Amino acid sequence: MDRKVIPIAIIIMLFAIPYCATQSFLVSYIEARNLSITVSLFFPLYAIVLFTMRFSMKSLFDRLPFRIFLFGSSISALLGMLCLAWMKNNFIMFFGALFMAGGYGIMSSVCQSTAILLAGEGKRGLANSTYYVGLDLGMTLGPVIGGVLYGNIDLAFFYPFLLITVPIGAVVYFFGIKSAH
Repeated sequence: MDRKVIPIAIIIMLFAIPYCATQSFLVSYIEARNLSITVSLFFPLYAIVLFTMRFSMKSLFDRLPFRIFLFGSSISALLGMLCLAWMKNNFIMFFGALFMAGGYGIMSSVCQSTAILLAGEGKRGLANSTYYVGLDLGMTLGPVIGGVLYGNIDLAFFYPFLLITVPIGAVVYFFGIKSAH
């Protein structure tokens, strides 16, 4: 693992946890809360929004520093989880998908490219594999943490508990990669 990239791997892990918990539990969450929502629209909406965001922001990815994306994506992730926590209809679910795309979706691209840039020439493969370790951990921990939450807390607190990952990501950035401007 590339030491310079470990904070990036931790940040993508923290963004992946709520996204992967959503992938695993969104249908059950909506059913258990007796919500009348067309849950099958969530991930197609997420994909369309993410494609549109990545396409429209393509020139910004090379010009803006990591911290700008971290700040914007953190706000977006927070808003996405709040929308899912307060979801009462398809309209709010749509905004949950939109903000989740701006959170996890954008950060997955930004973290991977930042990892490669931080590592420099000759270590790009190692940087990429370090990034994927973080992503894979998030993909594993999301359903595990989601399962623990789903089975042990009032579901009204499911997404508010997952919100904790966002400020932890900011702390990791502050202490781990301030030099990744």
